[in-house]
Amino acid sequence: MDIDKLAMITLLIIYILFTVITLFTYLIVIGGNENKTENERSLEDEEQMKFLKDLKNKRKKVGSRWKK
Repeated sequence: MDIDKLAMITLLIIYILFTVITLFTYLIVIGGNENKTENERSLEDEEQMKFLKDLKNKRKKVGSRWKK
């Protein structure tokens, strides 16, 4: 019976710990996006578009398992 209580307390502590870590990670991601300038955002968008175009070209050359 005591092992069950100890296990429940341990799981509760682990759950609380992961919840706090998740919250701080979320706040870091949100804060990083809010502090970007328009120039940084447009540069990031261009890099993403270039990556997607390159990926599409690679799939055409090699062939893809999932044809669209």
